[in-house]
Amino acid sequence: MAGDWRFRLSFDLPSTLPPCCLNHHTNTTRARVCALLFLGSNVLSLLTHRQFTICSLFIACTFSTIATAADDTSAIAPVVVTATRFAASIDTAPVNITTITAEDIVNGNADTLADVLKTQAGLHVEDLFGISGSKAKVDMGGFGQAGGQNTLILLNGRRLNDVDLQGANLASIPLSSIAQIEIVHGSSTVLYGDNAVSGVINIVTKNGFDENRTGITLGYGSFDTKRLNADMRQAKGDNAFSVTLDALKSDGYRDNSAFDTRSLLGELTHAMGDKELGIRVHANTEKLELPGALNEPLFKDDPTQSSSTIEQAKERRYAVEGFVLGENYSMELGLRDKHQEATIFGDTEADLKTLSLTPRIKGKLGAHNIVAGIDLYRSTLDTTAIFGGLFPAENTSDTTRTSKAIYLTDTSSLGNNTTLHLGLRRQYVNLDIENTNLLSNSQSSDKQTDILTAWDITLSRKHRYGAKNYIRAAKSFRFPVLDEMWSYFSGNIALLNPQTGRHVEIGTQHRLDNGFEYKLNVFKMILEDEIGYDSATFSNVNFDKTRHKGLNLNVRIPFSEKLNGQIRYAMREASFRDGPNRGKKVPLVPNNKLSLSGQYRLNQQQQVAVDAVYTGQRYFGDDLSNVGKQMPGYTRLDMSYKHRFKKFSVKAMVKNLTNVSQADSGFYNSFSPNPYFYYPLPERAFYLSLDAEL
Repeated sequence: MAGDWRFRLSFDLPSTLPPCCLNHHTNTTRARVCALLFLGSNVLSLLTHRQFTICSLFIACTFSTIATAADDTSAIAPVVVTATRFAASIDTAPVNITTITAEDIVNGNADTLADVLKTQAGLHVEDLFGISGSKAKVDMGGFGQAGGQNTLILLNGRRLNDVDLQGANLASIPLSSIAQIEIVHGSSTVLYGDNAVSGVINIVTKNGFDENRTGITLGYGSFDTKRLNADMRQAKGDNAFSVTLDALKSDGYRDNSAFDTRSLLGELTHAMGDKELGIRVHANTEKLELPGALNEPLFKDDPTQSSSTIEQAKERRYAVEGFVLGENYSMELGLRDKHQEATIFGDTEADLKTLSLTPRIKGKLGAHNIVAGIDLYRSTLDTTAIFGGLFPAENTSDTTRTSKAIYLTDTSSLGNNTTLHLGLRRQYVNLDIENTNLLSNSQSSDKQTDILTAWDITLSRKHRYGAKNYIRAAKSFRFPVLDEMWSYFSGNIALLNPQTGRHVEIGTQHRLDNGFEYKLNVFKMILEDEIGYDSATFSNVNFDKTRHKGLNLNVRIPFSEKLNGQIRYAMREASFRDGPNRGKKVPLVPNNKLSLSGQYRLNQQQQVAVDAVYTGQRYFGDDLSNVGKQMPGYTRLDMSYKHRFKKFSVKAMVKNLTNVSQADSGFYNSFSPNPYFYYPLPERAFYLSLDAEL
């Protein structure tokens, strides 16, 4: 039947690999094509006819590039990733991992982390302001408004997601500090627990052992946007240090949208044989004016206007982490502190502190490669909320959450280049919430203890022609964050069930010595008690059963020594499968996203880069029953020109070159005569930066 996810073949292909793929004494290029066609026919049969056609045309167009590739892949330098909790070759990782290098970032069009992630396959970045990336959320699995709570973001393996709704602050990580970004597609709950439902993004920063550099970057652009960035990395003997300072200030695209953000990243490392000991510091302060959403007539008339002139937010974060990193043993001891203030209808203030300890070991037992670890977290959230007007309210809350988890993974060879990966996690979470109504001096409290298990099984095979295919099944969970269960306005406490999910995924990937690379995976998630916001009750709830499925396609094509290209496509379909909204789509989930990128080197000193990103239609936020229209799709075009001198470089960028009217986020309000509301993103903008190495 339509939408059935049973694996079936298309175009009457045989159910086993054709002889040309099994006989490796024949032309290996033909083997690659046959293998890709074989797997692609099975994978693409899961899609609708339209999606199948798009992907089939794409794969057909890339065959000519594959045919020109050399057969020997031994010259490829291994890519090392750390999102597996120990450094490992990406070729041996049991999941689909995409890497973005510092060179990729320098040669691209991005000047914020949010800009980098927007072009990637399978990542939908929901941006509210469009300049700094502040308050942007990353959705990997089609969760819409709750995407940020189902995607885990790490900095050197340390969680940036907090146990509140604010999530990770992408604006706090300057691009100059990044050595590599690792995007793990699929559930990573076994390794990381909470939030890693649809994937993990691990940001690895540079340290003094990577390079000696002292540099400064100055930037200026539209909306009176100013940037100052300075970084220093040095190593001497067994000691190294690195520090990055970044300041970004702008009047913003809209009225009442000015912001000022400042960040510090520092690391001090001492090498002891095969181990590294050190300390990391990450601090950020941010001041934001909040322009609010515009209804559709105002959005079309003048998207720069504001619906509020007094709403604003302030935030201060810092984290200190001591670490020991070794080949077979690693550990981090961390302390995070976050203070937030906001004026939105009323005044709110929150203080969140988290203490963490995450030791782990790696060893070999016969043919089994074992990783075992413990994750310990203790978080406290203290809040105050004061609202005046016709419905005054004053509440304070004290919440404590303790989390203890143990996990174990086993990777073993089954022979014939086939590997079996098993993983298991057991996590205990204890929650204690207390609220005091300051107007009535009444108190309320509640407690909850949850014990959940996650697991994953992955079977992968590396072929002699260089490709790797895999199939995996997994179980995930997500615990509700603290302010999903407590209302700033009413002070009501409403405990929620943890969200659980069952996952299945198949994929293939191949990297050739000429630089050509493709990765393709298809997934399906069946969720129970998915956590999200219900505007009808003005509260977060456990939804009825939901289904999420999708496809990610990521291709790198080196057309020549001067020209490189990337094609990235993602399909998402998220819907309710039970209850009054059965068959309805989850809001704010684009069905299709296509990204085309290219970098052309004019000569040794000059380069041009172009990004074109199409984001498809999706229902407005809060429209769970799909009664309204959909937000329009749009295509955004960014372009940059870079000129390098001896120790200087100049970069000119144009964002939104075609000046399209766009919004990543919006919501539906059935009580309003104009029910459609948008958060407009900037029109065409120009930016210029100067980088100097001292």
